[in-house]
Amino acid sequence: MTEHEVRLTRLDPRHDGVRIAQLSDIHVGNLTPRSHVRAAVDAANAAGADVIVLTGDYVCWRRSEVALAAEQLGGLRAPRVLAVLGNHDYFVWGAGVRTALERNGYEVLRNQTTIANVRGAPLAMVGIDDPITRHDDLDAAFAGAPAGVTRVVLCHAPDRAPAVAQRGADLVLSGHTHGGQIYVKGITDRLMKRVGLNYRRGMYDVGGAAPETRAKLYVTPGIGFSGVTRRLGEGTHAEVAVLTLRAA
Repeated sequence: MTEHEVRLTRLDPRHDGVRIAQLSDIHVGNLTPRSHVRAAVDAANAAGADVIVLTGDYVCWRRSEVALAAEQLGGLRAPRVLAVLGNHDYFVWGAGVRTALERNGYEVLRNQTTIANVRGAPLAMVGIDDPITRHDDLDAAFAGAPAGVTRVVLCHAPDRAPAVAQRGADLVLSGHTHGGQIYVKGITDRLMKRVGLNYRRGMYDVGGAAPETRAKLYVTPGIGFSGVTRRLGEGTHAEVAVLTLRAA
């Protein structure tokens, strides 16, 4: 479990200290042991988060993994547990993955905003459907986001964040990259940028020149394994990220 403070200029003072736990890229199945997934669930529950968010890629390649996701990801405890889908979820069976998450009482946001009443103040949670498989619709996603309310955006693919920031996001939470998974300095970053991946892991400032079009982006390396059962190199270690909101 990693802890991060995020300072936001447009944060409602009542949200100073709000904690958000983020899980991403779980990839249940043959490559990610059940014990590994359950350890992540336990860590998220131990964080004492006001909101738990899931940012996509719960399965790998097989439909049989959808039932595993429903079972292994159960038991997350927070006043609100919110999710968006990732590219692997659509590669496998988007509707099935969504149902598996909803079966556990989690809310799956598909290009929509929900208002979370956190510590007596509204917090706009904007869920953007997977951009990689072209299910994203920013107009629809932000249509229900009130002006003057802090906006936290869930979007699986971090390279959509600059456009999201232009819509008035304050914080964007993404995954997808696994931190490179196998990171070799001077090589992995170059290979990632060659395929259009510009944000490997960690915190970034994104958006336009005007303050109202700027946002913080956090990219988590995620939890599970894809392709190989190893994570090697700086910034690749599996994590549950806990972000504490602070007024700038």
